[in-house]
Amino acid sequence: MKYYTLLILFIAGGWLAEAQESLSLSDAIAIALERNYDIRIERKNVIVADNNNSWGEAGILPSVSLDVQSQNSTRNENRGDQFFGGQTFPGFRLNDQRSFSMSPALNVNWTIFQGNKAIISKRRLEQLHSESMQNADVVVSNTLQAIILAYYNAVLEKDRLAAFQTQLDLSRDRYEYTNTKYELGSAVTSDILLEENNYLTDSSNYINQLLTYHNALRSLNVLMVNDDINEEYILTDSLIFETETYALESLEEQMYSENVDLQKIYISQSILETQVKQNRADLYPTLRLNAGYQWNRNVNDLTSAESPDGNYNNPAEPYVSKTGTYFANFTLSFNLFNGGKVNRAIRNSVVQEDIGNLRVDQLKTALSQDLNEAYERYLIRRQLYGISARSADAAQTNLDISQQKFKSGTINSFDFRVLQNNYLTAVTQKLQALYNLMDSKVELMRLTGGLISEHAEPTPETAPSDQ
Repeated sequence: MKYYTLLILFIAGGWLAEAQESLSLSDAIAIALERNYDIRIERKNVIVADNNNSWGEAGILPSVSLDVQSQNSTRNENRGDQFFGGQTFPGFRLNDQRSFSMSPALNVNWTIFQGNKAIISKRRLEQLHSESMQNADVVVSNTLQAIILAYYNAVLEKDRLAAFQTQLDLSRDRYEYTNTKYELGSAVTSDILLEENNYLTDSSNYINQLLTYHNALRSLNVLMVNDDINEEYILTDSLIFETETYALESLEEQMYSENVDLQKIYISQSILETQVKQNRADLYPTLRLNAGYQWNRNVNDLTSAESPDGNYNNPAEPYVSKTGTYFANFTLSFNLFNGGKVNRAIRNSVVQEDIGNLRVDQLKTALSQDLNEAYERYLIRRQLYGISARSADAAQTNLDISQQKFKSGTINSFDFRVLQNNYLTAVTQKLQALYNLMDSKVELMRLTGGLISEHAEPTPETAPSDQ
């Protein structure tokens, strides 16, 4: 039997060989919010939406371009009489004529008016930015719910492990006590075999619970994006019964004003309303300005010109001409007919807006149902916890009394084993009831938007860049 004891200690102690760090619920939340992949992705999306939220993206600012064009050529040709620089040249043969021109041009294009479409587009970009931030809040809320439940699930399995440890200690003490009696001749073989079997059963249960506890810690490490998923912690927060109560009316009021999913769909609906205005802006005429300045410098080299009879002198230097051109033109465009595309786009956007309103009502109905179910589940679980807590207290008292009766011989091993198992069942049921109550509380907080307000800051307008 000492072999089994050493084996259990080896298995349990193997996970405790390294020094463990303390981990509170707030620490786990902070780590998860910093490392979670989905949150980091949404932060990047917020940055993109913030970059797009500008007047330049909306199209209200002019576009300015600078173009530079140059032309170079060299050619040989025969010509008749030509006129250059106020002089007349007879027919000649031109060798290695070089021509060079440089033409820089500055152009400005500006849509001055298009039914306030640019202002509407800027409003839509602001709404898309807000929607991106709200998406981030939804991801944060989901992450908070997952990390809180994972942390308390690890606490639950740790407390269950302690209960199985208590059961194992009792079985070991009873086995050693019976073995001593057997050596003194006051116990028979069947007694010691029964206690040994109970001890081995409790040893197996303890080992299985140890595995369950380690799996809960692995799940917690995965949510915290820990590189070492087998890392162990000293969990400093405990499952505690809270006496606070909730009123359904106040919960509903808070849900309609703070629920992250509802806030997100409100923003999405406002984007649909803006889309209707944006499509209607296409019914108005468009006024555009096109202005610019163009400068040209042209060089024509005739210094290599030759006449068949040689009766004239070549120009000493190339001829240079310079020109500058300014312009400013306005264009007023009316869309008289394009196959009804604008009207169809308006009608379709109005229908999409109506669909959005239906989705808002649908979500409100679903959230109301979820809240009522969660609230009733919370109340029921409070009652169930009270029953299980009372049962655990009674089982503890009964076990303490039965231990003395067993040692005095008033009850036998079978009766004591039943009481021992009843105690273990009552304790584990109490722990599970307390976890279920915590699960219901977190669900209520998720529905009413309380998770973010209590455990995390709202997503900033410009999210920090991840490195």
